[in-house]
Amino acid sequence: MSTINKEEESLILHALRRAYNRSPFWRDRFLDLGIGENDFRTGFPFHSLPLLSKPDIIEDQEEHGPFGQILSVEPEDLRRIHKTSGTSSKPIFVALTEQDILDTYATSERAYALAGMGKGERVIHCLSFNMWSGGVTDFIPIERVGATAIPFGVGNTTMLLHTIRNLQVNAISSTPSYMLTLRDRCEKEFGIDPKELGLRHGYFGGEGLLQVPGIREEIESAFGLTAYDANYGMSEILSIVGGEGPERNGLVYHAHGILHCEMVDPEGNSIPVVKGAQGELVFTTLRRQAQPLFRYRSNDIAEVLWSDFGEDGLLRMRFKIIGRSDEMLVIKGVNFFPQSLSSVINEFEPKVSRNFRIVRPAAKDPGSLHVILETPLAVGDEQATLTTSMQKRVAEMLQVKISITWVALDRLVQDGNKSKYLIENANEILK
Repeated sequence: MSTINKEEESLILHALRRAYNRSPFWRDRFLDLGIGENDFRTGFPFHSLPLLSKPDIIEDQEEHGPFGQILSVEPEDLRRIHKTSGTSSKPIFVALTEQDILDTYATSERAYALAGMGKGERVIHCLSFNMWSGGVTDFIPIERVGATAIPFGVGNTTMLLHTIRNLQVNAISSTPSYMLTLRDRCEKEFGIDPKELGLRHGYFGGEGLLQVPGIREEIESAFGLTAYDANYGMSEILSIVGGEGPERNGLVYHAHGILHCEMVDPEGNSIPVVKGAQGELVFTTLRRQAQPLFRYRSNDIAEVLWSDFGEDGLLRMRFKIIGRSDEMLVIKGVNFFPQSLSSVINEFEPKVSRNFRIVRPAAKDPGSLHVILETPLAVGDEQATLTTSMQKRVAEMLQVKISITWVALDRLVQDGNKSKYLIENANEILK
């Protein structure tokens, strides 16, 4: 394990031995690989272990419900149960002990504090208070960093506006998309300027929308606040792994000492986490008691903006998410991430809405990329000119050629697949 420092190596080996002894899932997995308990010693080739994926956990929980054989504590030792959102697959149950909960809080506190949250702020938390970890797990650290925390959840916009005004709330925690909804409701239904709410800071997470060109500026302009991408994480790993600092120039990694982070190339080989590297983030829990995860795929493709090792020998880095491995397309030798199309679409607003879908290329024609876009323009010369302009710009910026089908505004939101860029075919949308 030449790329792992001594302290992390010790934590990993301890975690592996513990999982071997307490988790039937991991014991069977290790024995199938010919690995016994005595093999977990200095020099163990950790990065040669097979990658773990969400379908592996789903299968385990389906066969050995509710928590699967990966569970490494007695059920009565659990203190909280969450569930993943299920936006990209079936949801999984996330079981936590007291220590697991405190570790989750620790990274969240680091992220919030670096973003500037603290004493003097009244933060209203508008993420769903349900089994998804974005509610209660992201809420309690607001209190722990010294801010005044106001639990609200989602829905009932009228009550939210009254609450913000009556309590003189000056900061909000929510998804970026909720802010766009709140802006529209302020202007169209209540006839007020969103700036009148007095919000000064926005701490956003739960989705990657803030990375779409123009969205941050749109929110800041509407509300007169400073927007932070304060919350990148995964329910099954840590609710918050990274978030922006005051410079807002990338996500700062906050899970040192709690997670081991590595990156892998498209073939699954571990690559150095150094400036300029691009690869899929893979995480290993160093301290997780209930559901230890080793070499767990995030499916998030990141680019490292800066990396170094602290005095404790643990990784520090800044990174940005550039796409997802399960959505990456290879178009005539070019790696293409669907969300990158947002950077081009932004240039053509308001003639083009930011909603779009890409039809996954057929195996027989992998070089063809078909895009469905929304426009208010009617069929005719102006729409044809727009098509040509967009095709040219996409080729210049992204080095791929596209064909375009136009649909009416809001058609893609109504297709019930709001969180996806990729679809297998366009029949349901276009019929």
